[in-house]
This record gives sequence, structure tokens and C-alpha cells, in this order.
Amino acid sequence: MRRVMALVAIVIVAGCGQAERPYAPQQVPSPSTAASSGPSTPTSGPETDTTGSRHRLVIEWPQDRDPLLNLVTDFYRASRKALASGNDRYLQDLDLELSGVREAYDWVHKLTEEDLTVKGTTRLYNLRVAEKVGKGVQVNACVDETKVRVISARTGKAVASQPDWVRRPYLQAVLAHRGDDGVWRIRAFLYDQKGCTG
Repeated sequence: MRRVMALVAIVIVAGCGQAERPYAPQQVPSPSTAASSGPSTPTSGPETDTTGSRHRLVIEWPQDRDPLLNLVTDFYRASRKALASGNDRYLQDLDLELSGVREAYDWVHKLTEEDLTVKGTTRLYNLRVAEKVGKGVQVNACVDETKVRVISARTGKAVASQPDWVRRPYLQAVLAHRGDDGVWRIRAFLYDQKGCTG
């Protein structure tokens, strides 16, 4: 896997354009949000979401919850729901540029075509906007999948060969670009095997 680099030329050089609007993702409905009668105020602390019958996602939101953090959490949630269901429709609601679409869909399809899914609990923590310059942003999250196993979707049995680096927390970053319409779209995903501890 590639190591995270310093914002890879920050996705695009800053330029003039319309005033920046807050990030407003097209969120994948979950049982908790679907039942809500209106918008909720973002809060800090842990939030637990069931992404499938075998996988739970715990997001530890920071005190200052920047809406841009949703770029990484929405992707992680949608990709695991796609794995759990064996259907990539959850990815369709994400704001992705063409290069981001290829990466996200290729990863999900690689596992689902091999009849694989995940089981256990993932923890996302230390969420932060690592760098923001003009129309480019890098958002980081520590991912703890030490309690997650790749399993056969058909039999439920764990796959024997799994990379060692997912047995400890790792850094996941998304690089995004704000279009002239004010929407932030993910352009690329980066990973760092040594970027997170704890």
C-alpha cells in the first residue's frame, strides 16, 4: 500500500471561484437517521452504526466536528454497507470524482466477486482535517480493524490469509476537491500503515 504523502500537491492549485459552502454529503440512510424527523445537531463522542448483520462501526467524533470529516466517515460507512449487502448501490450516494469512483468501486467489487465480506467492529478515531488549501483538502482518520475479520459471505468462515498491517490501526486519508458548484468530491484514497497508534 502507498504511504500518505503531504497532500499530493493539495489536489489542485487554489483558484478563484464562488464562496465556499459547507460540505453537505448525500448521506446513506441508516436506521437511526431514517427514523429522525429532522436534522440533528452534530455531537462529539462515540457514535455506533450497524453496517450489516456482521459488522459494526464506531466513530469517535472530535469536540470540534468539522463537516469535512464526513468525507472519510461517509466513505467508510458506505463501503462496508456495500460489502455487507454484496451490492455497490451504497457507493452511489457518495460524492466522488472519476478517479475516486474507480478506486472505491474496484475495492468493493474485488471482495464481493470473491464472495467476501467483513465481520466484527471497526473503530474510526482521531478524525481531522490534515490540510486545506484553496479547493483541495486532505481528511485523515485512524482506522482500527483489529477486531474485524474478512470472512466468506456464504459460509461465515474467516479467510486464512489476511495482511499483517490490518492487524494494527492504520491511517486512512481522502483527498478531495471542491467543484465550482461548491460540492467537495473525493479524488483519491491514501493509506499509511504506520500512521496511527492506540
